[in-house]
Amino acid sequence: MPKISVIIPNYNCAQWLPKVIDSCLIQQYLHEIIVVDDHSTDNSWEVLQNLKKQNSGILKVYKNPEKGGNNARNYGFSKSSGDYIQWLDADDFLLEGKFETQFKKFKEIPDTGVVYSDWYMDFYENGKFITRTEKKKEVYKDFTFEILSDNWSANNCYLFKRVIAQKLHDIKAWNPDTKVGQDREYVTMAALLGAKFTYVKGFFSVYNIWNKNSVSAMNFKQRLVYQLELEQKFRNTILENNYPKPLKRKYLSLLNAHTMNACFYNSKLTILNTFSFFNIHWKLIHWKKHPFIPFIYFWQHMKYLKNKIFN
Repeated sequence: MPKISVIIPNYNCAQWLPKVIDSCLIQQYLHEIIVVDDHSTDNSWEVLQNLKKQNSGILKVYKNPEKGGNNARNYGFSKSSGDYIQWLDADDFLLEGKFETQFKKFKEIPDTGVVYSDWYMDFYENGKFITRTEKKKEVYKDFTFEILSDNWSANNCYLFKRVIAQKLHDIKAWNPDTKVGQDREYVTMAALLGAKFTYVKGFFSVYNIWNKNSVSAMNFKQRLVYQLELEQKFRNTILENNYPKPLKRKYLSLLNAHTMNACFYNSKLTILNTFSFFNIHWKLIHWKKHPFIPFIYFWQHMKYLKNKIFN
């Protein structure tokens, strides 16, 4: 029988904790639920202690030795012992049948490292449910291409083999220093390291949008700065890996397009590396921007060279 560990970082989500824990308890193959409280200032710790008493043995509760969501995730992983890892945020939840359905794919396709499915995005305003949107996924010929294109999915739609999660843990894919796109970084690094992603149809998780004080409220231009830094990590990983040249060129073209988009919206950005104008994936750039991109490209590369010469 497979053993699945659920790892949940929590910060001030006391009101959601009973629901998220219940959404795990209905799953087959559940081995343990690990909640790492990230120095909450609400009554989360009290709620967690009460839930622990009700679910003795299967619910394990810890306080984050450091601070930050990714530190909590890393600490939670170090305390886990399951063969498979389910990442889950404290304000999201799972739907019935997730583990049972996704595990079947691991059995059918043994070299699968990660299974993913469809998911819902629920919107709340002042604590009240407003609307739900469906996020349907599909079988992708090249999952790495999709994730580098920023075809993002909530981290709770995935189920990871422990061996993949361990590799990611070893390189700090849940990077405490990453300011935006933490879950994007984690899944992208899994793809870049060669993990096989397999799709199974069905809606098995819910991602909630409710906290206006989340990272999404960050100044847009500052967010672009952090995004550029994150994508530089992806670029370095691609350059360091032994991808065939055509594949390497294709993947880099996606990142080049993201860079041009970022520079279009924030003229104060300075590119972190040079790249060929003829290796930009234009489909990721809206056609209305196309006339401006050659000027942005020239200006950015002039700034880059100037910095190299005088610094």
